[in-house]
Amino acid sequence: MFPAREDNLIADLHGKLCALLPQAAAEVFANGFETRAKGSCGLDLVTSVDLAMQARLETGLAALLPGSLVVGEEDFTGAPGDAPFWLVDPLDGTVNFVAGLPAYSVAAVLIEGGQPVLSAVYDVPNGMVFSAIAGKGAFADGVPLQRQESPARLAIVSSGLLRDLATRAPDQIAVLLQEFKLRNFGSQALHLCYAAAGRVSMVASREAKGWDDLAGALVAREAGLAYGPYHTPAERPPAMDADQFSLCAPADLFDNYAPLFARSAA
Repeated sequence: MFPAREDNLIADLHGKLCALLPQAAAEVFANGFETRAKGSCGLDLVTSVDLAMQARLETGLAALLPGSLVVGEEDFTGAPGDAPFWLVDPLDGTVNFVAGLPAYSVAAVLIEGGQPVLSAVYDVPNGMVFSAIAGKGAFADGVPLQRQESPARLAIVSSGLLRDLATRAPDQIAVLLQEFKLRNFGSQALHLCYAAAGRVSMVASREAKGWDDLAGALVAREAGLAYGPYHTPAERPPAMDADQFSLCAPADLFDNYAPLFARSAA
């Protein structure tokens, strides 16, 4: 879709995507919102902002690339066929948004031939756009992203993965706590971008779905990090609406800690 001679096309699309997400957020987040429980446990929520943002992106993203389709977290029914499509998480960190905590984002990634080729994650409270073009690098507000190593040894571990570890490999929690301070900011797309920027050392999640992971994962990969499943059920990559069992870290940490997290898997 984007041969080398059309680098200017994808660069233009990248710029338009990075402009669209803040513009759409400014329109949608300015309104009040309603909230309801999502699922049977009552811990997950969906708001009218989630739904309005998805509708806004369905229109805006399709206009950016005529012929492309748009699928999102809300009412996800599966990836489309061979046409390029946008996978979106209209509000990643809904519970934080409802609680008034400043950690939530809007994420979009363009998939072609099963592979992410372009993505952006808008950190709404901080007004910052992380983005990436496959093979062309990662960016923060349009500037090439240079990962800065931090002396803070922080690892983000999802609540689902902590539950798995506590159930099946509780001794490994102590191993993690000897090496890292554990954090969870509640927005997986931002977690992966924070890893890309060097703010955290490692991100591990059991329950993240494709719409949570893929946009930020492209940013992280283009920043030089390893990303992939620490556990592959039935020895195949997880579907987009399935748990990703994902790990993102520098290559040495990935190789060291993937077996630890794999011990938590059923």
